[in-house]
Amino acid sequence: MPTPFDDHDRVDPDAFADVLSRLPAGHADVLVAGTTGEFPALDRDERRTLTEVAVRAVGADKVITHVGAASLTASDRLAEDAASVGVTRVALLTPYYLPADAEQVVAHFHTFAERHPQLSIYPYLFPDRTGVTVEPETFARLMAPANIVGVKLSGRANDHFDAFRSRLRDDQELYTGDDSRLPTIRDDGGTGVVSGCFPAVPDLLLQAIDEPGRVAEIVGLLGPSIARQKYALQLITGRAWRSRMSMPDLSAPLADQIERLVGRS
Repeated sequence: MPTPFDDHDRVDPDAFADVLSRLPAGHADVLVAGTTGEFPALDRDERRTLTEVAVRAVGADKVITHVGAASLTASDRLAEDAASVGVTRVALLTPYYLPADAEQVVAHFHTFAERHPQLSIYPYLFPDRTGVTVEPETFARLMAPANIVGVKLSGRANDHFDAFRSRLRDDQELYTGDDSRLPTIRDDGGTGVVSGCFPAVPDLLLQAIDEPGRVAEIVGLLGPSIARQKYALQLITGRAWRSRMSMPDLSAPLADQIERLVGRS
C-alpha cells in the first residue's frame, strides 16, 4: 500500500481508509509501510496509525505490517505496535545502509524470530535498495525458524526466484514484488504478487489478469513508480496523495497517459 500525505505533509488516515475500501473482495490482503509506503519517511507513531487504519478497514487477519528498520531494536518496537492491534503477520527487511555479511543477515532474522515467536514472519529481500544481497545458500539458512512462513522478493532478488523457491519448506510462501508476474506467478511456483500498482487500479489489473500484454502495458505505465501510482490515485480519489520522499516530476505526456488509463482524460 502507498502512504497518502496531505498538502501539509501529514499522513492522511482518511485517504488511506478510502483506498483500502476500494480493494475488491478477495484481494484485500495488504502490506503496510513497505517500500511503496515510503517507510523510511515515517516515524513510529505514523506506522502504527497506518496499521490501525488498515486493521479497521480490512481486518487484522488481512494485514501484514512491515517492521523493517535500521536496527532490530526499532523493529522490535514496531512489531510490538503491530501485535498490539491484532496483527499476526509482519514483513522484515534485511539489514540496510551499513554492509552486512551472510552471518549478520541470518542472525538478523533468527534473532527477530526468537524474540517474536507469536508472529508469522516474512523476510523481505530487496538488494537494489538495501545494498545487501542474499545468496541462495544463505537464504536456506535464514528461512529455518518455524515462524518464518514466507518471503517477499523485490528487484534483483527475483533473479534467484527458482533457487529460492527450491529451498523453501512446503509450508512456506513465496511472494514477488514484480507486478509483471501477475498473470504467471502461480505457474511459476509462487504464491502471489505484492503489487504496488494494484491499489491504484485494482479493477483494471483484474480485468487484464489473463492478458499478459495488457498487464505489461499497465505495469509499464505505473510501476515501479510511487509518483505515477500516486498521480493515478489523485485522479481517482480527488485527494492530495502527496509524497514525503523525493520523487521525479511527471512529464506532460506521461501524465496524459495516466489520465487516459484511469478514464479521466
